[in-house]
Amino acid sequence: MPQITPIRGFTNTPVTKSICIISTVTALVILILSLKPYVVLAIDPFIVEFSQYWRVITFQLLPVNESDYMLLSILWFHFKTLERFFGSRKYLSAIALFAVYNAIITFLVLALGQLTIVALAALFRLVVLRQPFAVLYTDTIFNSIALGPLGIISLLYMCHGAYIPVSYQFKILMKKPKGEESEDGEPLNSGSTLTLTNHFQVHVLFTILMLNRGFSTLIPCLVGLFIGQLYTQDLLAGSKSWAMPLLIFRMFVSPRKVQRSAARSLERRFHEYQPVSAQIPSESTPVPGEEGNADRHDEDDTEVALDDIRSNDERQDDRSATPVRPLGRQFLDTFRA
Repeated sequence: MPQITPIRGFTNTPVTKSICIISTVTALVILILSLKPYVVLAIDPFIVEFSQYWRVITFQLLPVNESDYMLLSILWFHFKTLERFFGSRKYLSAIALFAVYNAIITFLVLALGQLTIVALAALFRLVVLRQPFAVLYTDTIFNSIALGPLGIISLLYMCHGAYIPVSYQFKILMKKPKGEESEDGEPLNSGSTLTLTNHFQVHVLFTILMLNRGFSTLIPCLVGLFIGQLYTQDLLAGSKSWAMPLLIFRMFVSPRKVQRSAARSLERRFHEYQPVSAQIPSESTPVPGEEGNADRHDEDDTEVALDDIRSNDERQDDRSATPVRPLGRQFLDTFRA
């Protein structure tokens, strides 16, 4: 596996930089304009009663609180090594694909989980409690989940563990070792030790994020881990063939450059227009002074060619006048000098 060297800041990682900026600006705009109720995903009442299926996409835009936002931002920053591993365009394509799969599968898990628990509760009342069969729709742990791109982060967490190599390992002694030391200076009975790698901070942050709000964060994270496992095993449809359109990628990474190039192309198209007669001079109306310049160029080229011929002849005459020395004579003349 290739060695991924440390990256300082957002060097050569424009997608990660754009994601951090856009997620921060989006969160501030939604909070300032009080649009948070429009990004909440809940099966009851938004899906069952109001049929607001657009919430399946919008719930990934905004984390629910400040702690989730900080954890997500730090993990986005850590996963910039994946952008360097995949490449910026492929990395953005994978994130867009992950967002679609995560939205659809999370919605299916919530809907099926909610219906399954309601049906099991009705059967329990019928069989155990001997009550008439009646389906009472109530809120369960599958009714709503935490907001934010938790599933996408879980997918990237699986990719980070599968593709990014481990640079080093270190051990932490949990208690004082007892016993004799070996020839290398290490204790023979080292007691209990904890072995960690350079990825330990990613594991700690993701574990805190997954357990931060109980089942509301656990469910989307588990869904993301499942989809990430499919992606790392090349079982996710479209993961290898689909790519983000180049224009959308450029607009996401550097919108200013796209605007400048579009403005320059429009300016060239409208301001540098000239009639055909002004661009191509007519053959029947020669430009004054053009014939004289052409004659001078021809005379100069002829003189240069004659000078080259004379110089070649002089070199051949000098060579013919100089006698050829044998190889042995050349060695003797060299040592005598």
